[in-house]
Amino acid sequence: MHTYLAAPLNRNVKKYDTTDFKTLLGNWEKRIVAGNNAFSQKHWLSSIALYYQAIALANQLMRVSPYRKEATVSLLVSFHNLSDTYLQFATETKPDERMGIYQMALTALCEVKNRIDAVAILLPDNPDVRRAKCIAHQQRWLLSKQHPQLATDLTSTLAFDTSSTPLVAYTSKVAASQANH
Repeated sequence: MHTYLAAPLNRNVKKYDTTDFKTLLGNWEKRIVAGNNAFSQKHWLSSIALYYQAIALANQLMRVSPYRKEATVSLLVSFHNLSDTYLQFATETKPDERMGIYQMALTALCEVKNRIDAVAILLPDNPDVRRAKCIAHQQRWLLSKQHPQLATDLTSTLAFDTSSTPLVAYTSKVAASQANH
């Protein structure tokens, strides 16, 4: 079921059976369509739940095949739809609750930016990942232009949170093993 292929820059990348990927992609598409239907009917909580399910499937797609355009796009679409849902939901809430919901939208965009940045470290030559990285960065700025009250929150998240990247995990592991010797 698993085979290993040489990837660019002489990296070994685990390649899964394409039926696994196609099945996951089909399931992801069903969640997105269901989320979009809930969104169009203004069922915000259902939409949010379905987009979180889509994010879980997009994460699996990224694990199976991070270098495929469909995997990268699924992650972007899932998080951006989630963010858009929060923004629409905020318009129907009490004014004193809106800022918290706007921050949830910003958090979704920051999360996808951080995840795409981590993939870009591992696959720097992949054009789909580079394109996704640009989109992920631009979406945060567009949100701050639409909602200037989020500018402070956006500025505080500009520093790349490297705590969850594979590179930092590896570096920390190496540093810890050197400290023990």
